[in-house]
Amino acid sequence: MEEGITKRPLILLGLIVAGLLLFSLLGVQPPYFSSWLSHPSSMNPQPLHADEAVQWSLAKEMSEGVPYSSNNDRFHGPTLAASLMVASKVTGTAFTDMSESYLRNVTGCYLALLSLAALALPGVSLMSRVTAATFCFMVGGGTPFGFYYVQEVLLVAGLAWASVLWLRSEVSARKILWRLLSGAAFGFALACKVTAAAYLLFFFIALMIVRKTWINRQTLAFMAGIVASWAFFQSVAFTDVHGLATWWSQLARSLGVASGRSEDTLTALSYWPWLWAALWLGEFSTYRFLGQRAIPFRSGSFDFALVFVGLLFGFHLLLPYKTPWLLYGVMALPLVLVLPYHLSGGWRRDGMLLLGLLISAGVAAGDFASHSPTADLRTFEVSTARLKAAYKGGPFYIAIQEGQYWPLPYYLRHYQVGYGDFPAAAKAPLRLILANDTSEPKVAGYAVRRLILRKEGTEYWVLVAKEYESVFSRP
Repeated sequence: MEEGITKRPLILLGLIVAGLLLFSLLGVQPPYFSSWLSHPSSMNPQPLHADEAVQWSLAKEMSEGVPYSSNNDRFHGPTLAASLMVASKVTGTAFTDMSESYLRNVTGCYLALLSLAALALPGVSLMSRVTAATFCFMVGGGTPFGFYYVQEVLLVAGLAWASVLWLRSEVSARKILWRLLSGAAFGFALACKVTAAAYLLFFFIALMIVRKTWINRQTLAFMAGIVASWAFFQSVAFTDVHGLATWWSQLARSLGVASGRSEDTLTALSYWPWLWAALWLGEFSTYRFLGQRAIPFRSGSFDFALVFVGLLFGFHLLLPYKTPWLLYGVMALPLVLVLPYHLSGGWRRDGMLLLGLLISAGVAAGDFASHSPTADLRTFEVSTARLKAAYKGGPFYIAIQEGQYWPLPYYLRHYQVGYGDFPAAAKAPLRLILANDTSEPKVAGYAVRRLILRKEGTEYWVLVAKEYESVFSRP
């Protein structure tokens, strides 16, 4: 036992270093490590995904006085936007000055909060809890999404704390307090995304499967915590009470989208992330059965977590609507709720488990991040800045004719941009036209370049005023 105590921190430190190197090579390194590394090129962040840029735009609109309840977001609540507004106030950073790393550092705080939930687990050693929390933070919860500016990180942090605080209530004499706090965490999750309503149902089903009592007088405290917390965050601290009604309209809309009865339903571009998630759960479940030969799913706190996460995975697997973001809870929650209970077999066994999980997360990272924008976007950003600096023909502006704009508005936030048809569009020094086929347009006075915006095929024709074409295209 003494050998395990003295060597485990060294094993953990080695895994942290190996993990950071692996994730840096994969290009999904945590943005909050950027100031610690001396080589600037190694920390050139990935361009924002469209979902990240949309969330930035919603937060920017809220900061300008546009209520959350008036936007057309189909699923997301105001929590991420409100968090960015708070960060802007605290740091004095304007929305147009926010870099990709700045935005992702905001969710990085919630990744830390998610990871810290492991420290509150009952019935497990402090060393195991610290190890699991550190590991979860290091790998971003098991996918690159933990390092993105997306709502799912906040949602899963709420789910993790709701689960941990419920487990604490089962072993504490102050049950009502812990149930109230657990409900408050779940209320926060509900204000992040309407999908959490289904998660709440599966939460109770998982408790019933593992035969844990939940219908009692403490349940009222849990529900009270949910309602109070949800109302507070959903209404942005009661400054936008119409946001409460917005949540219900989003829920109604999501039923059609998730079930495939809406044109907005997104199907899977690849099933590899779903396969990795299934193997991830299989890895935790196999380790549980090898280490705990007892009645299936009824012997430990981690059994509740495994059933809960398994139900979430099955739910999203069955529904037609599929994006990799939906798997973040499936990957991250076992690291917080299950891993600490497995870290008690000595430093060799624990080291092998962590190494196996690290390799699994590293190998899967590329498929989870395969929907990201291309490097063309970064080149376009630099070329546009160079074009504006060289332009002498009057006010510099950009015209974008039609199509899927995101994440272009974020990357063109420093310029005057017109979307759609407007009188001066035909004379803009820089124009973008959605590429519906491979036929290169011929436009008098313009040189044409191609911009592959996203890997799944969103492309534009970039029209550059001919006298500035060499400046725009310069390496």
